[in-house]
Amino acid sequence: MTALVIERLRKRAQFLAVRNGARAARTTVLVEAKRRSAVGPVGLGLTATKKIGGAVVRNRARRRLREAARRLLPLHGLAGVDYVLVARQSTPEAAWEALLDDLQNALIRLAAALKSGESPPQARAPKRPSRK
Repeated sequence: MTALVIERLRKRAQFLAVRNGARAARTTVLVEAKRRSAVGPVGLGLTATKKIGGAVVRNRARRRLREAARRLLPLHGLAGVDYVLVARQSTPEAAWEALLDDLQNALIRLAAALKSGESPPQARAPKRPSRK
């Protein structure tokens, strides 16, 4: 088995594209995924909003998610799929094993949905245009 190449998502448009895909919510992390192509590198984006705390807390959450993704994406990620990991309120202080379990369960569920081509779990309905 060849190792997956992981690329960072850097542009807002890349994050927004993934936002329209599948998602799996767990206690410590929300994972969004969308297939970009059948083959190619895995895209990884990390998000931690000010809702979870100040800069130090957000950075800790992103570091923890980055390391968890580094360990689990090669095992459970799919080539050609972009993933966005969204930190939740419990991400910075959660037990490391709980964070890994939540991320692993979310990745497995999303991989099954993306492989089967079924409607993704917890897919969002398209937003209606605002009335003006």
